[in-house]
Amino acid sequence: MRLAITKTLSPGARLGKNIYNERGHILLCEDLILTQKMINRLVSFNIPFVYIQDYRTDDIIPMPPVSGKLRREAINTIETTFLDMKNKINLDGSFTIEQANVKSWTS
Repeated sequence: MRLAITKTLSPGARLGKNIYNERGHILLCEDLILTQKMINRLVSFNIPFVYIQDYRTDDIIPMPPVSGKLRREAINTIETTFLDMKNKINLDGSFTIEQANVKSWTS
């Protein structure tokens, strides 16, 4: 498996890992063979890199810097924080953060 620049992909490339949207939902599944239409959509979604299967790098298994669970929790926390900030905008257009709930991120 190797990391490839999305703009340089050719139809027929096989995905090495799932591709997720910003909410953590799967857009394209691992092992899917890409078509030109799929590649164009990935580029339009500003997805710069994807993992593809490559017989030359079959023995390399990239490890993500954070787990999928931790990533989803972080996205939810960020969304919640921004929504809270949006709802606390003062009349003068400024906002204050009164208290941030910090979770332990050990997994």
